[in-house]
Amino acid sequence: MNESDERTVELDRLNLVGKAAYFGGTAVRLAAGLIDTAIRQAAGIYVEAEKAFKQGMDPNIEDAKVIGETERTSETSTQ
Repeated sequence: MNESDERTVELDRLNLVGKAAYFGGTAVRLAAGLIDTAIRQAAGIYVEAEKAFKQGMDPNIEDAKVIGETERTSETSTQ
């Protein structure tokens, strides 16, 4: 951590510009944390999807085959 991260800020001693800078910095840190979390989640989903895709390309697994088809009757079309 930087030394500036460890300082205690007394809001009642800050002027208007100081308060704006303090709250602006807090908002930027919060936004950066949310963006970092979103990127990590997206990367995890990507890795899992790529792994699932590669497992689906296993040459030992055959493609699905249609065994048989049946005709469906609709109850609403009894005209």
